[in-house]
Amino acid sequence: EEARLAEELRLAEEARLAEESRIAATTQFQDRDMFDEFQKQEENNSPNDMLTNEENINLLNVKPTAAREEVKVDVAKLAEEVEASIRASRDLDEQTRMVRMTGSTMNDDAVSNEWNNAASGDTLTTDDEYNELYGAIPDDSAIDKDDATTEEEVDVAIVGAGIGGLCAGSILNTLYGMKVGVYESHYLAGGCAHAFERIAKIKKGNKEEKTIFTFDSGPTIVLGCSTRPYNPLRQVLNAVGMGNEVDWIRYDGWGMIENPGKAAEGKERKWKVELGEDVFEDGPLLEFGGVDARKEFDALRRATKELVSGAVSIPAMAMRPGDSALIPLLRYLPALFGLIKQGEKITQGTFEPYMNGPLFVVRDPWLRNWLDALAFSLSGLPASRTSAAAMAYVLYDMHRPGAALDYPRGGLGKVVDALVAGVEQGTLGSKVNLRSQVESIDTTEDGVQIVGLTLKSGKKIRAKRGVICNAHVWSLRGLIKNEKALKVLNNSILPSKKVEPRQSWSVWNKDGAAEKRRSSIQLDRASIDKVGENASADNNSSGDSSLLSKCDEAEMTGSFLHLHLALDASGLDLDSMDAHYTVMDRGLEGDTDNDEGDGPCGELNMIAVSNPCVLDENLAPPGYIVVHAYGAGNEPYGLWKDIKRNSPEYKQLKEERSKALWRAVESIIPDVRERVVLDMTGSPLTHERFLRRPYGTYGSATEDYLKDGSTPYNGLVLCGDGIFPGIGIPAVALSGASAANAMVNPFQQWKCLDDLKGKGLL
Repeated sequence: EEARLAEELRLAEEARLAEESRIAATTQFQDRDMFDEFQKQEENNSPNDMLTNEENINLLNVKPTAAREEVKVDVAKLAEEVEASIRASRDLDEQTRMVRMTGSTMNDDAVSNEWNNAASGDTLTTDDEYNELYGAIPDDSAIDKDDATTEEEVDVAIVGAGIGGLCAGSILNTLYGMKVGVYESHYLAGGCAHAFERIAKIKKGNKEEKTIFTFDSGPTIVLGCSTRPYNPLRQVLNAVGMGNEVDWIRYDGWGMIENPGKAAEGKERKWKVELGEDVFEDGPLLEFGGVDARKEFDALRRATKELVSGAVSIPAMAMRPGDSALIPLLRYLPALFGLIKQGEKITQGTFEPYMNGPLFVVRDPWLRNWLDALAFSLSGLPASRTSAAAMAYVLYDMHRPGAALDYPRGGLGKVVDALVAGVEQGTLGSKVNLRSQVESIDTTEDGVQIVGLTLKSGKKIRAKRGVICNAHVWSLRGLIKNEKALKVLNNSILPSKKVEPRQSWSVWNKDGAAEKRRSSIQLDRASIDKVGENASADNNSSGDSSLLSKCDEAEMTGSFLHLHLALDASGLDLDSMDAHYTVMDRGLEGDTDNDEGDGPCGELNMIAVSNPCVLDENLAPPGYIVVHAYGAGNEPYGLWKDIKRNSPEYKQLKEERSKALWRAVESIIPDVRERVVLDMTGSPLTHERFLRRPYGTYGSATEDYLKDGSTPYNGLVLCGDGIFPGIGIPAVALSGASAANAMVNPFQQWKCLDDLKGKGLL
């Protein structure tokens, strides 16, 4: 804090001296041209960039006076004004830097009607909920407003700076030598994997001081980044020369807590999931499931082995969508033959054939619950509805020799920073454009060809090679404004109206008994598919063969509830704590007394608690820690959709619904409420509003993943968590790599693979 204040005073003094110099210049130079030249020279030599940034500070707009006229200025007063302005500017920059998220604010009254358009909505305005969760933000005057009359030309334009979009951009810029423009509506990149910082007051002696805490907004468990075989994210980082820019901290597992707060009843149970060969099998599995469960688990891993071989043997950089997808895969014939032998229904389908037959049947109740819990953390769905490829890979990766979990030093924001650097490195002029809201993906008037983007500011982006869309799949219709182009996406049929997407959750009846008020997740697709069939008929769509109908009607999984905490860690033994916990509020089996089939996927049953300061103490000031508790995919949006933000009902519902999150943290730190320096609760409405996730959804259901990012247009490719392999950082990194490769021909991709192999990066 002292260093920051000293720096501010130094800048103020420099500003004062610069101003005195300029004032002197107005009396010294008689010729206006000479004065203008002097002013330009001074600006070029300015040691303080802020003094020449008209958006932040407008201090140097001193006009020359008439010839030989004396200028009288109170320099001391001017210095005070300069210092005050610099402070205001730095505060603005600080606030902007702390908004570690993507998305854009929508009008409160129109949120439910506008979620389908990823580029719709108002520019950011201060909002009580936003302040509560992410800190104050600057008003519209601080938002970058592009000149509506200007145009920009790039090789490839990318909509959205999520992990998938950034991976695609870094590959195109670094490996294929293309000028890339990534256009993101919010202040910082990262999508659902962003990090954000908040200022809070802490006690230091008898004084209170402001300090910064760093929080992860989303994923907190990553595998396959520190050691081979690398996951797709690490493969991309390596390929673009950023592999060493992220320092991965390895740790051996996470803690499990069942029925928190019920120790007196003998129900609370604490144990640990440790990674590595036979560790889980000889530990919790044998203890809670028994010998038969262990044998069954070993047999299941053998049955899914062929699914894993493709994921391990075929690198992300060999992927591409469309009819030419097989060409680069010919380099990996043994793995490719194995995948072809199994068939697309298995390799891109759900884990159902391995849970309930015909390929395998899991019979042990404890093992079934465990697999459902593991699957739910991946997809927001039970194991039978989670991607078979994802389940097989996790079962392999968690239990192989040398397995470990990874956490990036400095938080997930460091991964985002490395990918942004990959996009912008070199001399091509590629750039991640923040606060650049995309209004539309543009086509020629006849709807035959993709030509670029239009930003909400009116600025036109001409994309010579094409467009990659990293926005969610439900946004596609809203981004395409040309009706002729919509027909192309809908098999030559003009869609009549937007339909409500299918939902994974059925919300409890609010008029029912309180103890029965629990929403339920759809364990199969039968009833959901009926809704989808009716919607397609009403929409005048072309059914499953239409890309637009697939995007419109993709089933949405549940939403999130977040609790971010900054805590006083005095007296806490961090060495005895785990970096991550999974807390099952009603036990692994769920509440069998009240809700049959509640299970691990039940409403707010599984609570993740990230405790990253155990690994990286620099995320908080000395003596403090940050904790992030969240229900990922098990908070139904339907409970919130009729609630007005910032209303008493909204605040009451947040308090009521967050009780499970507090219980989870209290099971680890019993006196947590007494240690709170800062607490922030984020609801599904927060997710919808600020992460631009319709209905605050976790993502698409597995059955509705698009098989790849191809579209009827050669110049339009999709990537993100709605495209196979779906939800998760490694998965979207792979879809981003595939989308990037679609912008070159297969032979250019083949050459790139040769180059990467020659450098030892494959």
